[in-house]
Amino acid sequence: MNLIYRTVIITAALTGVVLPAAVFAQAAGAGPSNTVIEVRVEGNKILSDSAVLSDVKTRSGQPYSEKVVRDDEQRLLKTRRFDNVVATKTQTDKGVIVTFTVTERPLIETVQFRNNKVFKDSSLAGLLPFGQGDPVDRYQIIRGAEAIEGKYRSAGYHHVKVTPPPQGSREVVYTITEGSKTYIRKIRFAGNSAFGARRLKGVISSRKRFWPFITGVLETETVENDVVDLRHFYRSEGFLDAKVGCEKQFSADKKKVVLIFGIEEGPRYRIRKTVFHGVRVFAADEIRKDLKLVAGAFYDGLSAHRDLISIRNSYGEIGYIEIAVTAKTRYTDKPGEVDLVYTVAEGRQFRVGRIDIRGNDVTKMNVIRRQLRLEPGQLYNTVAADESRRRLLETDLFEMEKVTITPYGDEPGVRNALVEVTETDTGRFMIGAGLSSNVGPFGSIALTEKNFDIFAWPKSWDDVRRKRAFRGAGQILRLSAEPGLEFMRFSIDWREPYLFDKPYTLGTRAFAFTTGRESYDETRYGGIVSLGRRFKNRWYGEVAGRIEGVQVDDLDDDAPKDVRDVKGTTALMGVKGTLIRDRTNSRWLPSKGDRIRFSYEQVMGDFNFGRANTEYRIYHTVYTDATERKHILAGRAAAGAIFGDAPVFERFYGGGLGSVRGFQFRGISPRQGIDDDPIGGDFKVFVGGEYTFPIIGKNLRGVVFLDSGTVERNIEINNYRVSAGFGLRLQMPFFGRVPMSLDFGFPLNKTDKDDTQLISFSIGWVF
Repeated sequence: MNLIYRTVIITAALTGVVLPAAVFAQAAGAGPSNTVIEVRVEGNKILSDSAVLSDVKTRSGQPYSEKVVRDDEQRLLKTRRFDNVVATKTQTDKGVIVTFTVTERPLIETVQFRNNKVFKDSSLAGLLPFGQGDPVDRYQIIRGAEAIEGKYRSAGYHHVKVTPPPQGSREVVYTITEGSKTYIRKIRFAGNSAFGARRLKGVISSRKRFWPFITGVLETETVENDVVDLRHFYRSEGFLDAKVGCEKQFSADKKKVVLIFGIEEGPRYRIRKTVFHGVRVFAADEIRKDLKLVAGAFYDGLSAHRDLISIRNSYGEIGYIEIAVTAKTRYTDKPGEVDLVYTVAEGRQFRVGRIDIRGNDVTKMNVIRRQLRLEPGQLYNTVAADESRRRLLETDLFEMEKVTITPYGDEPGVRNALVEVTETDTGRFMIGAGLSSNVGPFGSIALTEKNFDIFAWPKSWDDVRRKRAFRGAGQILRLSAEPGLEFMRFSIDWREPYLFDKPYTLGTRAFAFTTGRESYDETRYGGIVSLGRRFKNRWYGEVAGRIEGVQVDDLDDDAPKDVRDVKGTTALMGVKGTLIRDRTNSRWLPSKGDRIRFSYEQVMGDFNFGRANTEYRIYHTVYTDATERKHILAGRAAAGAIFGDAPVFERFYGGGLGSVRGFQFRGISPRQGIDDDPIGGDFKVFVGGEYTFPIIGKNLRGVVFLDSGTVERNIEINNYRVSAGFGLRLQMPFFGRVPMSLDFGFPLNKTDKDDTQLISFSIGWVF
């Protein structure tokens, strides 16, 4: 123990003597300090020292670093305020002095434009990456000239020339030779054999001049994009080696140009086989059976994209929501063949935890939840989530692009569903006018609330101010008045789509209607109450009752006997049953599926009769282009029969929109009287088909159609009408989802007594 004690004492003594001596010896023998004691700036005449040093990281009090100093040189040069920067190190006894010697660039004194007539100086100045008072930078000045030329070319001045000022000038003056505007006279394609010019013109955006509808201005950027789009189109059609270029042939005066797109198609590749990597949940053959691209088929980019969606949906339906799938083509040794290789990262399987809803300030939670096809505890189904989003959008209560359903959370095996919505303005007051070939010109005053709540009475003025009164339950209320030259209609409708949050509907309607017919005036007033139910297999049933009074007056002297027999007021009561199965994919623009409707109404009162109707519609997508616009083939068949003695105002009539185009509204009918006035029939049948296709964007579509049908006095077919034609469908978002229609119909088979009509249209606008 004494030995240890003595050792500690000796060690402490030696430490107290030796350590200070070592420190003193090191200080005495050390060289000059490496610490920066000052940072100087030399050569600057425009900028202050502090302005220069604001971009420098070398600071007094820090150790000198050669790397930091050299980086400071480059940083100062990158500001483009200096032509040259040199940093020097001066060693002193006290430390290091760093001096940055700079050669400043002169400042721009003025910016001017000469000979410009198309664009104002202010418009061109906004294109420049610099301004008066900035350092003269040749690179930026050249960029400015290129930007000006780009603006002119986008306006059709393809041969514009912008001359920048000479090197080193402090007066930046751009001299502009505008030239003449160049228009596209013709567009040609060379080397194409797989696709015709008409098909290829649908791919590109450039158009030849067709004044005043198409300007046809030559835009260089558009042509460059056209080359890329054509290349992508060919490759998406299986021509994986396709090459595309464009030659411009200008007229002598440079005012017209012919665009010639040169195409080297190369071979069209077929799929040799499909290969799957990373697949464990499904067998590869199980996935293949649902794919469009199979061995032996030509490669098709659009089909490949849809197959990827199909694979994701197969996994997404059983809870694999993190699935990632990629598809790549792999060339084989045989020309014209590729393997399609799918790489699948399956991820994990999840169930639904909570369903959280955000963004609904007015709409009640139950209105949103009843549209959802996800439930807590079930496997997280991404297809059901997409269906839920579609259903929410079709309520028209939320903004189109702002409804999302997103999985979130980190609990093992569970993901919550976050439903985010942005409410739209569901109330609309419209004053407008319209024109229809069926009823002529008319006015329109309508108040519609699609998120009505009959029980949400205001509790304070704040409820009214914040638009919470009578809103939030998803009910529909509409008050409308439509005065016209040939008819007048007034109505109030209320509908509850989910009665007591069950799959039942309740609707009421009160109406008054008056119109002039061929030989008399007709006035109707009454009310309808309906109760319906939705079934899980997409069937819908409804029972409705109506009470109605019908007045027939102001008869012509030569009015038909059937019209004279109902002169005065008729009281009617009816009970109607309707059964519908709707398997279409959209309420507004169905592209696949079918819809069938059966109804029967028993009418009592001053007349007793029964009326049966049936209608079937079917839709099929023939082709979908690269922008997801669809070519749709639709078919329709309808029939109706009346059993008993029905008055003229309850019988069937044909012709016009929704019937056989090419004939007037009520132009197909049994006739009676001196003037062969239509009196309606007890039997109708209509069969037709139409093909609709996109023309411009997603709002203008074309249609070609074939209609046929007849209306007979009894259940028989004596005269059958046929018509064909074409038309347009224009949908403007401001007017809602129902498109404006313009059809040209040409009767192919008719009788001498039919009333024909070339144009059928329905056009409206809002003031």
